[in-house]
Amino acid sequence: MAMNPRSRIQELCAQAMAATDTGQIEPILSQLRAALHEKVQSGETWMALCERAAVEQDPKKLLELVSEINRLFDARERRLSGGLSSKLPEK
Repeated sequence: MAMNPRSRIQELCAQAMAATDTGQIEPILSQLRAALHEKVQSGETWMALCERAAVEQDPKKLLELVSEINRLFDARERRLSGGLSSKLPEK
């Protein structure tokens, strides 16, 4: 079972702090950077867009926000499925 992003980041921080050799720490830091990047890209960005969409009154701006949220979810889905899209072809 995969860890949630926060737990994964905490685990990697603990591993980095416990590392005693510089050869051990670089791969851990690389994983930590990737986990933090994913957290920022997939978590906070879409959450902020959702918060803005929840209160947006202008239909055009709301559509732009929803389109961006959908784009982020599609990108995440492709990344998690190894680049394969589960979307049906458009007609």
